[in-house]
Amino acid sequence: MSVRGPIFILSIDGGGSRGAIPAHVLRQVEQDAGIPIRRTFDFFAGVSTGALIASYCAAEHGSVEALARSSYSSSIMSHVFDKSLWDRLLGRVQNQPKYDGVNKRRYLEGLSPGLRINDITDKHLLVLAYDFINRELVTFKNNRGHDAAYNPLLAEVCDAATAAPTLFPPVPSSGAQRRWLVDGALATNDPSMCAIGEALSLGHVLSDVWMLSLGTGRPTRDLSQSEQDRIGRDALGWGVLGWVTNGLIEHMMGASSTVSTHQCAQLLGERYVRITGELPRKQMQLDNTTDDRVADFEAHAARWYGDHKPRIRELVDRVTMARRAWAAQTARLDSGIY
Repeated sequence: MSVRGPIFILSIDGGGSRGAIPAHVLRQVEQDAGIPIRRTFDFFAGVSTGALIASYCAAEHGSVEALARSSYSSSIMSHVFDKSLWDRLLGRVQNQPKYDGVNKRRYLEGLSPGLRINDITDKHLLVLAYDFINRELVTFKNNRGHDAAYNPLLAEVCDAATAAPTLFPPVPSSGAQRRWLVDGALATNDPSMCAIGEALSLGHVLSDVWMLSLGTGRPTRDLSQSEQDRIGRDALGWGVLGWVTNGLIEHMMGASSTVSTHQCAQLLGERYVRITGELPRKQMQLDNTTDDRVADFEAHAARWYGDHKPRIRELVDRVTMARRAWAAQTARLDSGIY
């Protein structure tokens, strides 16, 4: 055990409107299991829609109930995933992103008016974006790292982290060295491994790292062999347009999440719990915000939470015991017993 003691990380994947699922999982963890999210976790990490949730929790914007019921409601998400009147009139002839991002930025600014990333002082926050021009991962960390040095508004951080290519335009950073940023899911859709690396850089040892990781779903394995073969044969002729229209971004997100899940399980063992599950393929769309779809997401969250509730409770109890053991050891050292 290190001199820094245990660190408990909440890591949240990207997934567009499917962020409603981890939001409702956290709501149930807090209400049903009686586990206060912000008080329980030391470190919040997120990418894409997960960046919004992680930032919300780290900044203590309000209750997790309000996050799930408001930010991930059909009305709010439909407003965020919307175009201006001019965009609607011109339609696809513009050959531009599906959404202009104006409502997204306005909503984020209203959620955390004037708050900057370094204003968060009692928790660790890690948000991932991607500099697509220089092909670099951008890590926003409160009071740490070059990409937090210019202390951007939290709205800017979340706007950049959720700028999914083809859906939203890139976001220019406000730092002296301007970066053009897009969704961090292009680098990895699961920030868990990055969070572990950050914990180690803070002085924690691997045996002190504990993690609850929340996913946003993977497609149900419901295709027959003949259907899979048909898609595979079609893919032999896909170019850029073919891959984009057949979910290139979603494939990249899913692939990186599976790699991160494997690595975290190998490194952390029983100190790691991953919550995700299968979704019907029609529910994997990143920008489906209808009332029916949001109701589906809440139902999935309830089922996933129910399936993992004992493991979550056990993980929290074990973290609590580890913290007590570390506090007792520190007290003995301070008293000169050792």
